[in-house]
Amino acid sequence: MPDRSRKPNALPAVLIAFGMVLAIWMLALASGVTAQDSGTITPAPTSEFDLNLPATVAFATATLDPGQIPSLTGVGGQAAHASVVIRSGPGLSYAQIGYLPEGDWIDIVGWSGWTPGRICSSTFANDLDMWVQVQAGNRRGWIARCVLTIRGRITDLPIVSADGERSLQR
Repeated sequence: MPDRSRKPNALPAVLIAFGMVLAIWMLALASGVTAQDSGTITPAPTSEFDLNLPATVAFATATLDPGQIPSLTGVGGQAAHASVVIRSGPGLSYAQIGYLPEGDWIDIVGWSGWTPGRICSSTFANDLDMWVQVQAGNRRGWIARCVLTIRGRITDLPIVSADGERSLQR
């Protein structure tokens, strides 16, 4: 008959647990993760276009110099102050289809036809009728004009309606 008075040795279980903790700690050190990195802080929106939503597609270009933007139109826009939302049409009611990261440039291929010479006001709500159509690769979308720094002459581009109809102004 076996001796049941003998208790099982807990040492192997303790060593395994210690080894796992040590391995996780070493992985964290190797990856540069610290306890301070474990929480994320959501920044406050910088405008009504910055909704702190995860982006679906990043419309980024590799070029930072507007003079070198590979563009057939010669007109480019930069998200100079914050990442900006790209929408499926010229207005806030259209779906978000991506974003342009802060500092990146994008090709502008059309505009919504506001009065030439009109400048952006200090209130975004007053400027929501001014949109530019942008293109990255073969994808097109719309960005509010006043959230971009623009290089080139927008008025040389076609006016584009919400349904995609293009009309040249020359």
